[in-house]
Amino acid sequence: SIPLTGKAMVLADDVLFVAGTPVAFPEDDLAKAYEGRMGGVLWAASASTGEKLAQYKLDAPPAWDGLAAAHGKLFLALADGRVICMEPKTGS
Repeated sequence: SIPLTGKAMVLADDVLFVAGTPVAFPEDDLAKAYEGRMGGVLWAASASTGEKLAQYKLDAPPAWDGLAAAHGKLFLALADGRVICMEPKTGS
């Protein structure tokens, strides 16, 4: 169970990334999340255990099927026309 509507998904190694809009129904505006006016959410979860690894708030909802993973990077197309690239931090 995740608190977002899945609009895009990609599996990279053992990490499942899911992007969508929040599952929220503000009393004053029930369609706010559905229409994308609450932004978006990106979740990372372990594909083997389902454990949540990370969660990120997005300024705009994702485009339908707008996730791709390549060369250690995650590319996400947003409904407002932007494409963002996320790269895991590496360090010593």
